[in-house]
Amino acid sequence: MDFKRSMFAALCSVMVVVTANTILPNIAVAADSEEKISLKRTNPNEPIGRDAVLSKVKATYKGRVLSVQEKPLPGYPDCHIVRMLALDGEYLTIKVACSD
Repeated sequence: MDFKRSMFAALCSVMVVVTANTILPNIAVAADSEEKISLKRTNPNEPIGRDAVLSKVKATYKGRVLSVQEKPLPGYPDCHIVRMLALDGEYLTIKVACSD
């Protein structure tokens, strides 16, 4: 009798593991994505400001801005990294004026 119970328990455990491995990858989770926005200086003598970066990002993407960081790169002194949470739950990292 103990052998039948242990075999039944083992079979149930295998079924639970297989079901979990099948179902869990299909559950929607918030994804991370990296986007790029090209932005040029309106006045060549003045750097791109934080307000211009935020207005461009908000016009392009809908959601909540979490952070804005200046990250000057060689050849791209106005590079900004914006992190935001989109309305669908997607976590976006947006690079503004970091490449052509």
